[in-house]
Amino acid sequence: MRNTIIILFIILIYGCACNKRDNLEKIKLENKQTLKDFKRDTLLYVQTKILDRKEHYIGKKFEVLLSDLNIPVKHFLYSPDFNNIKRVSSTIFEIYNGYETSNKLEKGEIPVNIIIAWQTPLVADELEKLIIDRTKRGEWTPEKEAYFKNQIVGDVLTTKYNLDKYKKK
Repeated sequence: MRNTIIILFIILIYGCACNKRDNLEKIKLENKQTLKDFKRDTLLYVQTKILDRKEHYIGKKFEVLLSDLNIPVKHFLYSPDFNNIKRVSSTIFEIYNGYETSNKLEKGEIPVNIIIAWQTPLVADELEKLIIDRTKRGEWTPEKEAYFKNQIVGDVLTTKYNLDKYKKK
């Protein structure tokens, strides 16, 4: 009887170890998925790879999300908080430029914009300095990436569009 219990215990431990290893391999495979794996459907890619896993990014530096995104950010937008214009609680990161966004909306497609709510609000003056070069405005540059990558993510969202407003009549 004692040998049977020991054998069952060993089988149970081995089974748990295999299951944990399989789960880790599955997570690694999910992280390696590329836009091609989603048939170039950017919205589905961002939804699956980023938004569905947002708990993974909350409380971490934005650079963690950027490294998993594997899609270049084109622009960023912000507006100061309504109740305190010196603070910025969230920033919009656009995957498409304005022209591509307009085309998608007119076709009834949803463009991908990732909204990051910051754990600690950003200083509006610092963001204004990033945009001061009016020729590039909110265009994504290495300087802007260097600033944002060290900020701590509070939440990850996406813009919601009412497509009926944008369709050509």
